[in-house]
Amino acid sequence: MLQNVRVKQPDGSLTPLRFRLENEEHQLCTVAIRQVVYSNRIQYAGVDAIQYLCKAEVQGREKLFELRYAIRSHSWCLFRVVY
Repeated sequence: MLQNVRVKQPDGSLTPLRFRLENEEHQLCTVAIRQVVYSNRIQYAGVDAIQYLCKAEVQGREKLFELRYAIRSHSWCLFRVVY
């Protein structure tokens, strides 16, 4: 499970601001999202979700993360690190 902080826009859409994950040393690391590059409503394995591609800086390097928000369960998932 991914801990996430987001903003709900007046139109009801969600914008992720930051998330927390466990790094290689098993410590919690907070990642501040600099830009949401793309968001799209998808269905993955029968689950309605919203896919977000987000740019963030981690340890001085830019990374692109794919986050997914499961609409029915209201849960977030770090789907993959693109680069």
